[in-house]
Amino acid sequence: MLKDSPRAYGRLTRTLHWLVAVLVVTQLSSVFVNAVWKDNAFSQAIFPWHTTIGVGVLILMTARTLWALSQRRQRPRHEGRLQRLAIGGHIVMYALLILMPLSGALMTWGMGYGVHVFGKAWFEGADAPWAASFGGLHGTFAWLLTLMIVGHVCMALYHHFRLRDGTLRRMLGPAPD
Repeated sequence: MLKDSPRAYGRLTRTLHWLVAVLVVTQLSSVFVNAVWKDNAFSQAIFPWHTTIGVGVLILMTARTLWALSQRRQRPRHEGRLQRLAIGGHIVMYALLILMPLSGALMTWGMGYGVHVFGKAWFEGADAPWAASFGGLHGTFAWLLTLMIVGHVCMALYHHFRLRDGTLRRMLGPAPD
């Protein structure tokens, strides 16, 4: 089933979730590994793709946000405080997943490098100090997103092992027909 239902997330929601998850974990881990161990094979292989992957995350998150808004009434629900916390956490995470690649693209463009996707210039670089200043925000967004991801995983495990409410299975298991 493509669409979400009150008892399960549909195929499109799951696909977008896991595509973004893999891309973001790749991004964050390559930056972390590069910061700890300079000139390592992993970072040298992945880091040249940083902008391309970031633009991919931005495109996927735009699609994911529009899809989530169209599916919000069909999605599985929790009661009370957990529901409010889940909604708030998802709003913050979606915002960071859009703002982080957007700030990176602005920074790269404003520093004169341009935004290159798969080796092709989407936007030529410019000398725009206001845009280059987004570099500080890009790093801050990355740290905040890392914290949100850790919280997201912890809550998924809490739902699975403590509450045993099927939340994790709705995102991991096969979509209902």
